[in-house]
Amino acid sequence: MNSPKATPRALLAHLDELYRLAQLLTSDAEAAARLVRDVYREALASPPPADQARTWLVARLLHHARLAESTDEPVLTARRELAESMLSRVLPAAVALLSARDRLWLYLCDVLTLTPETAATLLEDAPEGYERARAALRTALRRYLTPGQFALLEFGLSEEQIRAHLQQALGRLLQPPPGSLRTELLNLSGGEVTTTDVRTRSIARHPATRALVAVLIVLLAGLLGWLAWQGTRPDRSPSPARPSDLIRRSVELAASLSVEQPLTRPAEAERYLARQGWRVVVPDIADARLVGLAQAPVLPDLSVPVLLFEDRTSGRTLAVYLYSYALLDRYRDRLTLNPDVLRQIEEEQHFDLHVLGRQQVLVWRYRDDIYVAVTEGDAAALRERIAFPS
Repeated sequence: MNSPKATPRALLAHLDELYRLAQLLTSDAEAAARLVRDVYREALASPPPADQARTWLVARLLHHARLAESTDEPVLTARRELAESMLSRVLPAAVALLSARDRLWLYLCDVLTLTPETAATLLEDAPEGYERARAALRTALRRYLTPGQFALLEFGLSEEQIRAHLQQALGRLLQPPPGSLRTELLNLSGGEVTTTDVRTRSIARHPATRALVAVLIVLLAGLLGWLAWQGTRPDRSPSPARPSDLIRRSVELAASLSVEQPLTRPAEAERYLARQGWRVVVPDIADARLVGLAQAPVLPDLSVPVLLFEDRTSGRTLAVYLYSYALLDRYRDRLTLNPDVLRQIEEEQHFDLHVLGRQQVLVWRYRDDIYVAVTEGDAAALRERIAFPS
C-alpha cells in the first residue's frame, strides 16, 4: 500500500525552517524566497510521501542551491564563511562531549596526521576506531545545530576545511608544556645516561612510538599544569593570566546590577537587544515580571546584557545574564564555562544548578544562547517556572 501524499498544509508546516536554511544558502532575502518558491512549486506539483516531507524538502532545497551555485560565486564565498564561523563556534563544545578515546583517535589522525592503521597499532585497536570517532563528532555537532545548520556544514565545507578547524579545537583543549618542565627535561639531557635512557632512546626510533610519546608528554604536561593550578587558591578578582569562571563572575556582579534601560514587555526588550546586536528570546518565567535591562562588565572589555525580573515568589530581583556559544569561543582564553555544564545543558530543556553561598545559579540554553539566572531564592523551584518557546 502506497504511503499517503503530503498535503499543502503539511508541506507549509516546514516553511519556517526551510526558509531559514535558504537564508544560509543564499545572499539575500529575495534569493532565499526564490529558492523556497522553486522547491514548493516542485512539491505541490508532485507531493512527496507525508512521512518523508521534511527530509524531501531539505534535500530538494540543497539540490536547487547546488544548481545555482556555479553562477553565484559571492554566495559560495558567503556560505563558506558562514559555515566556518558556525563550525568555529560549536566545535570546541562538541569535542568536549566526546569520550577520551575518541579525542585521542582524532588527535592522532587529524592533528599528528598519522594514518588510521598506525594509530590503531598504537592504541591496540582496529583502524575503524577512527571512523567511529568521526561519527561521534558528527553526532555531537548535531546536538548543537539545527538540521539546516548541520546541512550547511556538510554542504558548504570540504573535509580538509573541517579538519583544519578540528585541529584548532583539539589544540585549544591541550595546553603547551610549562617552561619549568622544559627546563627540567633539558637538565636531564645533560646528566648521566642510565639504562632507562638507552632503552627509551632505542624505543623512540620507531616513528609511531615517537608520536605516542609526544602525545603522552603533552597529556602529562596538561596534568602537571592542572595539579599546579589546584594547589593555589584563586583571587576574587580575575587575573589576565587565568580565565574567569563565567558562573562565579556572574554571581560576583549580581549585587551591583541596577536597571539601566527600563523595559517591561519582553517583545520590546527583544527589539532593543536586537538593535544592540543580541538576537535573543526573553524567557517566560511564571510569577516574575520583567523590569528592565542592565549591563554586566564580566571582563574589562566585555559587557553582557542582563534581564532583571521582579520575582514575586521571593520578593527579590532575579538577574538573567545573556551569553552565547559564539561569545564563549571568542573569549575562551579569559572567560570559561565548565565542560560539565556544557554537557548538562546540551539539550534545550535541561538545566544545570549551582549553589554559591547565599546565591543560587540556574544555567540553560535556547538555540545558541546561554542563560545564567542568579537568585537568592530556590533555583530548583525556578526551573519549574521557566517556559520554553514552542
